Amino acid sequence: MDNMDDVFELTKKSITNFENIKECIQGLYEVLKINLSHENIYFQVGQDNLEALYQNLLELMINELGTIEFMKRLKNAEIDLDLPLDSVLK
Repeated sequence: MDNMDDVFELTKKSITNFENIKECIQGLYEVLKINLSHENIYFQVGQDNLEALYQNLLELMINELGTIEFMKRLKNAEIDLDLPLDSVLK
């Protein structure tokens, strides 16, 4: 029974994580809308990148076998997690 509880909790956490990621992407889009006009090239580039981020996230999540292999590589530190965002992450 513990295993089923663990699966339920992990699934619930994954759904929460996904919803949080969606909210972050929506929040970034709102920042773009507030600060830039729709005709601005930076707005368009930002919007394109946010859409690509979301699309890739969805594709990663439905690629079950690939995601399992990705997680193995992540655990073995084979995946570079460094995301340089100037001083944002410092």
